[in-house]
Amino acid sequence: MPDIMRGKIGPAGFRLGVLGGTFNPIHFGHLHVARSVQKLFSLTEVRFVVAANPPHKPPDALIPLMHRYAMVSLATAGEPSFIPSLVELETQSSSFLVDTMSKLARQAAQADAVLYFIAGGDSLLEVKSWRDSEKLLTSYNFIFAIRPGAGLFNPADVLPPKAVARVCDLTGLGRTGMRHRIKEQVAADNRIYIVNVGAPDISATQIRRLARAGKPIRRAVPGPVREYIDKLHLYGGR
Repeated sequence: MPDIMRGKIGPAGFRLGVLGGTFNPIHFGHLHVARSVQKLFSLTEVRFVVAANPPHKPPDALIPLMHRYAMVSLATAGEPSFIPSLVELETQSSSFLVDTMSKLARQAAQADAVLYFIAGGDSLLEVKSWRDSEKLLTSYNFIFAIRPGAGLFNPADVLPPKAVARVCDLTGLGRTGMRHRIKEQVAADNRIYIVNVGAPDISATQIRRLARAGKPIRRAVPGPVREYIDKLHLYGGR
């Protein structure tokens, strides 16, 4: 059941992961990152926040929200700690992440919960263009999961100045090393974690291209999602 109907986040000590995206469509890469990050950071729950009208994407590049939300619901149905979310549509509706996190933070404050926003590593290249990016990156924990084969970068080149000191780069460590470093962090200090969790090299753009060409996508998306796409011809194809 989405949080728009659930109300409170949960009991004290709740650690909430927020995985945002257009999910056009959701795929195994998203699920791999969610599972891996949940284990690394001992997250109680991961909310899959489906972007309604993302400001950085042209509206005609997206299929309707109802279909993207439906696919997220299908993909997460077997995992009780994965929750589809329409929080962007809650009063006051907004597609800006700073507003979404503010809504979740108000809920979290009632339960002494800690928030972690999860994003793909490629988001680092555009994070400066996000609304109130410096405030956002210094107010919450962020986890950027880099894509396979991603090149090296200097945090000072891609992050707002006040956010650079909060970077905790875990990419050169194994899982045990990452867990140790995470536990060493002071709980009251928000961090920007950069992790490599071995996510499969899958992109939604590639999936849409295959679907339009009538080619199989079973290796990229869960079975129920593939059936939904095929049944409604969401991306064209035969």
